[in-house]
This record gives sequence, C-alpha cells and structure tokens, in this order.
Amino acid sequence: MPKPTDGPRVVVITGAASGIGHATAELFRDAGDVVYGLDISATVPDGVEYVECNVADKGSVDAAIATCGRDDRIDVLANVAGIVQFGRFGDITEAEWDRVHAVDLKGPFLTMQAALPYLRASRGNIVNVSSVAGNKPQGYTTAYSAAKGGLTMLTRSLALELAPDRVRVNAICPGTVDTPIVSQVAEMFPDDLDPRVADRLMMMVPGR
Repeated sequence: MPKPTDGPRVVVITGAASGIGHATAELFRDAGDVVYGLDISATVPDGVEYVECNVADKGSVDAAIATCGRDDRIDVLANVAGIVQFGRFGDITEAEWDRVHAVDLKGPFLTMQAALPYLRASRGNIVNVSSVAGNKPQGYTTAYSAAKGGLTMLTRSLALELAPDRVRVNAICPGTVDTPIVSQVAEMFPDDLDPRVADRLMMMVPGR
C-alpha cells in the first residue's frame, strides 16, 4: 500500500486490543503511521492511540470515527473486530445470533459508513477481515459463517460502488489463526460432539 507524499497515513483499526487487530496496529505503527486503535478494551499496542468503541453501537462508532478524523483525514480503515460462535444450529439463541451479526457484520457497516467522507477525500483504503468460513461451508459455525459471508459480499459490493471515487475496498479471508477468540472454540464444543469431529478441529494448525 503506497504511502502519501504529505506525511504519515492516518490509520483506524477496530479490534486493536488483541489478536490480528493488535498485530496489524503494530505493523502500521512501525511503518511510522498515525494509528488509532478502536476496541472495548484498552490493551492496544504502545504508540497506538486508544479510542474506546463498541462497533455494534452507532453512537459509539460515530464518536470514535469523529475522534480519529479530528484532523479531517483518514487514509486507512481496517475492520478487524470480530467474535466467533461455535455450536449446533438448533441450540443458537436469538441473542447469540444477533450478537455475532452485530459485531462481525453490522460493525464494519457502521465504521465504513462513518468514515466514508474522510476516505473519499483521501482516496483511501478499506480492509475488512472476513474469514474462510464465509466462503467455504463449515459445520457448527452457522451464525459466524453467515456473518462473515455477508461481510465478504458487503465488501465486494462496496468495492464496485466506490471504485469511481478511487477508494479501494478489499477483504482478506484468513483461516484458523492463533488468537484469543480461537482459543475459546474448544470450550464451545457441544458435550455430545462426535470425538472424531472434535479431534479433526483441534488438529488444525493455526496461523501465527
């Protein structure tokens, strides 16, 4: 991603307190950019400005993006915040379904919409962290897969819409990565899950 000639980029990263978001914030910081880390937890990397934000809440998102754009500039928006759901479809509650979609799909919608005026002005970049689970069917992840599949299509649709404005919109779809949310998956296994299925899932070597 080329850097502008008039100084460091202004980069906004959701989910910057842990996992992929934390590592992404470190990379941009080390490149000399001005980095804002949005999260409900303040454990963002040193040198990254923490902005408290619940990505599922429009008021919280609008306030956070206004803080990040206080100098009338945002060059990069990286939507990394996410949660995972694992379990039998028949056991998913409406509240669980809504929570996964609120963070994994509604969250990027809200942040992209709020940041759009800045990104149009800078001809900036949006990167959404989706998942291979949104492209390839996986059992026991229906809410998560549906949300990530929606995010992938949201990204593709918006990329076409914003192309005339020279705003790039892309999604990356990682597989299993060694992050705090992935470490919680084993705890979500149904008690009666076929041991062969559980063993196969746990044998997957996560990315690092």
